[in-house]
Amino acid sequence: MEENQVKPFQKYSSEVHTYQVENTLEVRFGETKGFHSSCRVTLQETENEDQTRDWLIEKIEDTPLPSENNFMEILHELEKSSYPVKIKVDEKGVFLNATDHQKNIESWKQKTEGIHEKYPNCDLFRSQYLAAFEDEELFYKNKLKEPFWNLLFFAPSYVDNGGENQESITWNIKGTGNIQCSGIIRAEQRDYGFEAFFTSQTVVPDTIKEEINKKYSRQAGPYKAELTIQMQYNSRKKQYAKKKADFILSDGDEIVYQETSSII
Repeated sequence: MEENQVKPFQKYSSEVHTYQVENTLEVRFGETKGFHSSCRVTLQETENEDQTRDWLIEKIEDTPLPSENNFMEILHELEKSSYPVKIKVDEKGVFLNATDHQKNIESWKQKTEGIHEKYPNCDLFRSQYLAAFEDEELFYKNKLKEPFWNLLFFAPSYVDNGGENQESITWNIKGTGNIQCSGIIRAEQRDYGFEAFFTSQTVVPDTIKEEINKKYSRQAGPYKAELTIQMQYNSRKKQYAKKKADFILSDGDEIVYQETSSII
């Protein structure tokens, strides 16, 4: 049977669409540390004459910030104030570039101009954040490392007769670097559209291995990365209703880093 390659459209009505985002991270390099965060992400789409679309994205935290230290609190306030952001995507929902970036910077300046009243020692951090913000390419390169952005834009092709298809996605290992995860995606037809499954097993590149060993004072490796992503696509709405990713980094039989992210 001839394979028909399909890349589903992502289309949102002018009404606000809301995703619930959950992220759980457990780092087991020596002492085990666990982190959990949740938020709501709202998305509103405007269609342009050239068939591209503008997405206005707002991020609203669900859980209170753990007060580890002032630096973390300041960084959280500065990052929170960078939303909402407006980006341009193609007709299938693939990220192209930011929109109204300078306007967003000016809005951020207004939101954060009084932050020193709460954090008297924040001026240096605010200046550093602003310098990074003004570098549009670098700013969005870093922002898109957040797992929910990764999942939001992951809209791969699939074979509509149930066969397998090659696909890849870049995953960010927090505080360490990016890894290219190449693997197989297959889709199964459902009443609502289809359910797709992506699986990848990758040997971690030496550059990332060296960074891990340096950061956590280890002499281990090679590390293996496993990534699985489950997605549900609603054909009538032309939207992904659910995406869930499980990323595992292991040293032999020992799991040293595990991250689970979902948008529903």
